[in-house]
Amino acid sequence: ESLDICRRWRETLHLDFQDTYQVPIFERPLKQVSTKHGQACAQHFRAILQEMQLTKSSTAVIVVRGSDSIVCLKLFEPGNDVFVLFDTRPPPDHPDGVAMTFSRSIEQTVHRLCILMPSVTPGGQNSNLHWQSRLLSNCISYVFVPRSADGGDSEGPLLHSSLVLLTLQAERSELKRNHTHLLSRNQTLERRMTELQRTLQEEKEKASQRRIEQQSRVAPRPSNRDVFRPSTRIHHPQSSTKRTDLGVTFPPEDSDPNLILALELQRSFDLEDRELTAQRGALLKTAQRQYHCSVCLDDFPEDDVVRIDGCGHEICRDCVRGHVCSKIDEHRFPVLCPVCTADRGNRNPSTITGQLVQLLGVSEEQYQTWVEMEMAQCNQSAFVDRHDMEAADLMQCPVLGCDHVWCRKCQQTVERGGPDHSCDGSKELEHLVQEQGWRFCPNCKTPIQKLSGCNHLSCIAPGCNTHFCYACGATINRTAIPSEIAAGKSAHFANCRIW
Repeated sequence: ESLDICRRWRETLHLDFQDTYQVPIFERPLKQVSTKHGQACAQHFRAILQEMQLTKSSTAVIVVRGSDSIVCLKLFEPGNDVFVLFDTRPPPDHPDGVAMTFSRSIEQTVHRLCILMPSVTPGGQNSNLHWQSRLLSNCISYVFVPRSADGGDSEGPLLHSSLVLLTLQAERSELKRNHTHLLSRNQTLERRMTELQRTLQEEKEKASQRRIEQQSRVAPRPSNRDVFRPSTRIHHPQSSTKRTDLGVTFPPEDSDPNLILALELQRSFDLEDRELTAQRGALLKTAQRQYHCSVCLDDFPEDDVVRIDGCGHEICRDCVRGHVCSKIDEHRFPVLCPVCTADRGNRNPSTITGQLVQLLGVSEEQYQTWVEMEMAQCNQSAFVDRHDMEAADLMQCPVLGCDHVWCRKCQQTVERGGPDHSCDGSKELEHLVQEQGWRFCPNCKTPIQKLSGCNHLSCIAPGCNTHFCYACGATINRTAIPSEIAAGKSAHFANCRIW
């Protein structure tokens, strides 16, 4: 059964020892106790076998060097241990198949290990393969001991799952190797493609330079007697060249393919240029008029313009919206034209109307604030004295039949017959507390309403810890200690005037 897994393994993929050991069929019965590194020599093998002999149980060591591996098993018998060697390759003295070696002597076992895994002698100091030889001369030894015995009923499924796991690990390793190879191949092809593109570009540049040199040849200057002749060209089929008075022969113009191609391209370019010029002229006729924003100093189409009534200043919609929103947040009314405001010589700046604010697209909260500031209750207007308006805190509409009153500072409506007005709402809150019979905390003045229960209330404001009587409003004490709270309650309610 020792080679049963090998008979079931049908894959040709290579697996490392670390991948093989991690599968359940091997990890379940074996426990790795140590790992030894060293050169594959008699001294290294002897030290490992002596350490195995000191172990009071059967022990196995797997020596791995590159793709070669040897298994050495020590069968424990008190005073008479047996060493078993197994090499996966045919040994030199048994070329027909694998062999197993049994021995009770450490020296014989070391000698056999040196035959199965001979040491590699490093090359000279000047040898290019010196570092490779030193690398191949090293080996790794993995020492295992058996685990506690378990039931063997699941050996078949365990072996099957281990084979599946080994297959997946082998495919994964093969995919990694193929991926690395393909990456290297791809990089090589990319470098080759870059070189070919550079070579092609150089050849194109050379061909273009030669074409320019051919087209830049100076044509012969016509003689004086040919200046006033008609420009009619007479084609002579029998002659393929023309001769000048200087005796230099040039090919006829019609026979140069590069010149013909250049003329065709020039005609196409001129035709396309005329079409584009005509299209541009038609677009300019239908294009919107551009205007210059006096705030952001940018140009915008006419559809985005906002004209302020009164002054006629043209400002882009974003600038006007930002100006109006900032004034609404500051509760400043009326909102003046920003261009007129910047002009110090303008004594009568224009104002932004409510109709324009609606068209700007402000939020509902901001528009509600605008309505409160504008206070257009009766939709009428009247003249008032400026000094009287600035001296009064509350404003009343002078229009007959409209008794609307509002605060000049906060622009809030003031109800007639109600409590005294305060911009922060403190007076209105005090009136509500007195009207409802609520209490303020004697310490932090937090309003408190009792829904049910006794009259002993404690303020829940952070850090307050004030206990007071809801009936009379007196302070009981300020503490968080239960005993002190109970004593204070007893002392107060014994003498509370309400009782």
